[in-house]
This record gives sequence, C-alpha cells and structure tokens, in this order.
Amino acid sequence: MDEDHVKIQIDECVRLSVPGPHVFLLVVRLGRFTQEEKSAVQWIQKHFGEEASLYTMLLFTGADQIKKKSVEEFLNGSTELQDLINCCGRRYHIFNNDDEQNITQVTELMQKIEKMVKENGGEHYTNEMYKEAERKIREEETKMWRAEKWENAKTYLKGVALVAMAVGGVAAGSPKAVGLAAAVGAAMVGRELR
Repeated sequence: MDEDHVKIQIDECVRLSVPGPHVFLLVVRLGRFTQEEKSAVQWIQKHFGEEASLYTMLLFTGADQIKKKSVEEFLNGSTELQDLINCCGRRYHIFNNDDEQNITQVTELMQKIEKMVKENGGEHYTNEMYKEAERKIREEETKMWRAEKWENAKTYLKGVALVAMAVGGVAAGSPKAVGLAAAVGAAMVGRELR
C-alpha cells in the first residue's frame, strides 16, 4: 500500500472516529527497531502532530524473544526506544506472545489505557487537532516549494546577469543592461512565487 493510499485510509478513520479516539495504540515488536519502524513512527508523528503523543500508548510485543536480558534492560539499552518511550509520555505495556492464555496482560493494558484517559481528563484526540497537523504539513510543503523556486530563480538570474554583462557590457559599454536584466528576472520570480 503506497503512502497516498494509507493517508486516504487514515483520513477516513479519523472522520469515522468523531469526536475522536481516546488512545492510539502503537504496536512495536521487540528485537531490532528497524529503519522501517522508525520511519513509520516519524510518519505518524508528522501526520498526527505533536498532540497525538498525549494519546499514544506503546505496546511492545514479542517479550518472549528477549532471552538473555529482562525486557526493561533491553529497552534501557536502546536510546532510540527510550526516545520513543519518552515521546509517548513513558506509557507502554509489554506482551509475551508465548503466553496467549494469560489474560492478565490484556487486563493490565486496559488498566493502563484507562489511567491515561483519566490523566487526559477524558479528553480525546480531535478532528481539529488532525486538521491543524495537516495544515502545518501543507504550510511546510509550501515553504519548501517557495524556497526551491527561489533557489532556481537565483540560479537563473545569475545566468541572466552574466549574459547581460557580457552582451550589455560589450555592446553598451555600461552595466545598465545588468540592472535591467536583474529587474526583469526579479519581476518574473515575484510573479512565479505568488
């Protein structure tokens, strides 16, 4: 599934969850914290905004795979996982996949979620928060587009100035042609950047 399709699906989920979810459960398998998982977390943070972290609970699965260390030692040994845990307000739970019959781990997860909801005053992530995060993304993309256009225009103007200097300086014996070329170029850039 490509990023655009994922975005469409998430937009629909946010719309259908009005007034909004009380919790985002971010599931991460213990072991290696891969680049793909890091990118997914960054994508979520970018598209849902900083406020989403107030409503996020981490669920680490695969605790049974960590044989030599305790899960806490494993988590403490990874600065990237510590950063992720801190980003989510240190709210996390751990599942042992080999212990499927143990409903205590599900009960404890639900208790942690209820505690988080209570700490958030029963508030939920709102559609307005999502729209604001999306507005900021569009604003940043527009800023980057304008900066790129400006860089392209500066490169173009340097070329125009060099040509104008070569032609104007030789033909007219004066740098006025350079000023005229720069003014024309700046006017063109100004129109293009609006």
